[in-house]
Amino acid sequence: MSLMREAHPLTLKVMRLSRPVLAETQPLLPLDSSESVLAQPLREAEQSRPTARGQIFSDLQLPDTRHPLDTFPLTETLVLPRSFGTMFLGETFLAQMCICNESSMVVRDVSVKVVVLTGPQQQQQQPLLDTSGSAQQLAAGQPLNLQITHEIKELGMHILGCTISYLSAQGEHKTLQRSFRFQAANPLVVKTKVNHLKRDVLLEVQVHNATPSPLVLERMRFDPASPFSVQDLNEVDGNKALLWGDSGGLMQPGDVRQYLYRLQPPAVTKDTTVEQERAVQYATALGKLDILWRGAFGSVGRLQTSQLLRKSPGMFLIEVEQAALLDRDTVSIEQPFVAQARIRNVSERKMAVSATVHTHKHPLMMPCGPVRHDLGELDVGQVRELELEFLPLAAGVQRFGAMAFCDSISGYTRELDYLLDVFVE
Repeated sequence: MSLMREAHPLTLKVMRLSRPVLAETQPLLPLDSSESVLAQPLREAEQSRPTARGQIFSDLQLPDTRHPLDTFPLTETLVLPRSFGTMFLGETFLAQMCICNESSMVVRDVSVKVVVLTGPQQQQQQPLLDTSGSAQQLAAGQPLNLQITHEIKELGMHILGCTISYLSAQGEHKTLQRSFRFQAANPLVVKTKVNHLKRDVLLEVQVHNATPSPLVLERMRFDPASPFSVQDLNEVDGNKALLWGDSGGLMQPGDVRQYLYRLQPPAVTKDTTVEQERAVQYATALGKLDILWRGAFGSVGRLQTSQLLRKSPGMFLIEVEQAALLDRDTVSIEQPFVAQARIRNVSERKMAVSATVHTHKHPLMMPCGPVRHDLGELDVGQVRELELEFLPLAAGVQRFGAMAFCDSISGYTRELDYLLDVFVE
């Protein structure tokens, strides 16, 4: 026994509204390659529309030609896409729905509901259109045209579900259901890499054009999460376009571009508490990337990434802050100098801290005076300044200040590889 599909007086057609493209031709090039194909058309165009500087092309000695402008590969004709095409994440899906009464009877109380199903197994449902509050009547042969829009925010399969409810000529309530499937691909492949520079974070971003056509990046912005502020390192003299030369934001298919951002937490001051510093060091959320681009004929696409995360570097129980040279900007060979640093107790209890300088790790920067310094007891969050004197024995860039901090109460020890890098004249 075969099941017969129920016949409906209404038909439904859905067409994606896409931007057209320029039609291409196969030009017949002249046998004599010295002749100019565009010489005569350029002169004719200039005669009809002279420029402010006069007849420029008419004064040029261009070879004559009998070939018209229609031999140029691109024509002025616009062609609509022949297929549905590919939808990309961040684009806006725009479709035209045509509901037509193909019967010879009047169909009343016509209402339309359209939803899109996304997510795993298409479990997430988002309504796009509902005309149940304004039902219409369709005479014989009368069409009903509607438009629907949907911003593509998820990858994978999308199902466009259309339900048409109506009252037939016999007074029966009937329903016509149709579904249309399409895939949403990823237009840009974004990769990130996180590097730590003391308290700051250097974020490397790599953007790859995965579409089969060129696109222009109009906006590449990073919105930092609290407590960070962002410094855009992709500008040259305040102009981001200079970084990429004449190409600007143009990306050909397969092109890869790299961007760099510096995330800075609030500066450490005397009023900075341990809780505030702990919140900075253990913060994992960095922020989001907001990318805006344009494709063929100005089509717009936008992509906003999810929250970018990092592996928290954590913090030591004894922190070294604001290490710098004391009362000088330069260091000369065989001339002693003093370096200063702030030592903070960021633990949750009182500590008795001492610092011991390692003389063997940096033999070209010899410490002057005692190698062990007793900082005394430090309450939670308390800061103590440490001054160390060194004698440089060689010129060039020298690293110094390797030391160990020890808490005599708990036995906790922290090894510091170096305090500063200086250039010795």
